[in-house]
Amino acid sequence: MNDGYYRFPTIYQDTIVFVSEDDLWSVPRQGGLARRLTSNLGEVNYPALSPDGEWLAFVGREEGMPEVYLMPAAGGSARRMTYLNASCQVLGWTQDGTQILFSSNASHFHPQEYAIYAISIHERGGRVTQIPVGPARSIALGPNGGVVIGRNTGDPARWKRYRGGTAGHLWIDRNGDGQFERFLPELRGNLASPMWLPGEDGGRIYFISDHEGIGNLYSVTPTGEDLRRHTDHEDFYARNPSTDGRRIVYHA
Repeated sequence: MNDGYYRFPTIYQDTIVFVSEDDLWSVPRQGGLARRLTSNLGEVNYPALSPDGEWLAFVGREEGMPEVYLMPAAGGSARRMTYLNASCQVLGWTQDGTQILFSSNASHFHPQEYAIYAISIHERGGRVTQIPVGPARSIALGPNGGVVIGRNTGDPARWKRYRGGTAGHLWIDRNGDGQFERFLPELRGNLASPMWLPGEDGGRIYFISDHEGIGNLYSVTPTGEDLRRHTDHEDFYARNPSTDGRRIVYHA
């Protein structure tokens, strides 16, 4: 495959799926020949491989408005899952792999106010369930029912070094009891793309932040301690990271 513009990667073990030329492509993690998975589905984006690597959820515009679609990760027919007629973004999966998580402004008057939803992969056009976490554009599920949500968390690269009232910020419910508190308020920047990876003492929470000037990948403990920087981009932002629980893939 010739050089191109590759976006929205997702990973499962040794497979990466990404977007290029408005289609989905699959490539081995080590590199090599990329294989086209979709064609003639309109613009596609925000793919997310399931926890078992068998399924691929994504947003497609085959019929005009963006909707959630599902297809086998190895390729095959895609089926439309939602009929919302609104903006949406696939965020990932529930931990048991039975439901797709996505954000949408379908139920809000203001086009920039999003909520988090889930839909079972065993239903076509089935009931969409709103996750009761309030307004949010991103979500990460942790151990013991823990949840991190992001508000105003669009792609920070679209508004570099913005520090105003609609900058992205994170909120955390560490125990799954529904009590959220602001997470990392001391970081003066645009925060986005939270991911909760398993490990000792509750694992670590990874995210994108540009509080040091350029959007890079950072992590902290669930208590907000031990801030670490994992990438060192100086010219271009790290963007749209995704994880399979062991590795993180992103584009820049």
